[in-house]
Amino acid sequence: MNETRGFKTLEKRYGVKVVSEGVHFNPLTNRTSETFKIYSADKCKWENGLSRAGVKKECEKWARQLLEIKEKVENARS
Repeated sequence: MNETRGFKTLEKRYGVKVVSEGVHFNPLTNRTSETFKIYSADKCKWENGLSRAGVKKECEKWARQLLEIKEKVENARS
């Protein structure tokens, strides 16, 4: 999996793993954009095709569910 910078706080808080899907070029706007995938603490794919801002919004939107998954995984490990 590709390492991404700038998501350590979200990864620690919600127990998610943020992975880059790659950089894509849009010929209509003549710009590139990077998209990301989110994996929950139980290593299941949560969402894909998100921008940097979209990753934060998605984590905040589903905070309760992500924290419950993180807690279950931590309890299973101990």
